[in-house]
Amino acid sequence: MRDLRLSAITLGFPQSVLVPSVAAAFMVGAWVRAPRPGLGGGLALFVAGLASWTLVEYLLHRFMLHRVEPFRSWHLEHHRHPDAPMRIPVAFSLALVLALAALPPLLPLGTGLAAALSCGLIVGHLLQEIVHHRLHGAACRPGSWLGVRQRDHDYHHQRDERAAYGTLTGFWDRVFCTGGG
Repeated sequence: MRDLRLSAITLGFPQSVLVPSVAAAFMVGAWVRAPRPGLGGGLALFVAGLASWTLVEYLLHRFMLHRVEPFRSWHLEHHRHPDAPMRIPVAFSLALVLALAALPPLLPLGTGLAAALSCGLIVGHLLQEIVHHRLHGAACRPGSWLGVRQRDHDYHHQRDERAAYGTLTGFWDRVFCTGGG
């Protein structure tokens, strides 16, 4: 990753969660300060954002990180050295968070509801960063949610990089027939 200019400034975990954490806090502020944000509707859109993130994460991992340069090369390094500390280019993190924050306001939801949806997407991204880091740590209890996620992630790394793309869920792998063994 060192030879790519975009990766000149990178953050490792836990500093890598700084950008999405600040963005999520900003979105919560926009959500609660909006006129008539609608708590029930806002919570529903927050959960919809979390759920939507799982699809975004699946698609980014499957198509961008495994097929599009320079992301493919960066991700290939992660596959070659899965136990090495992961480094995330700040430019990539900022671009992703800006997209997650900027796209929902284009929908006819109103400021508060759009901020709630954006917040759900960004919190999903934040959770994915934290869980992904944990999946490369010590063994998780077999059969637990983290244990299943770790088993699938290990399958992706060790047996077939064309399967088991989901970090937070295997749902989209089942939908798109890319589940692990």
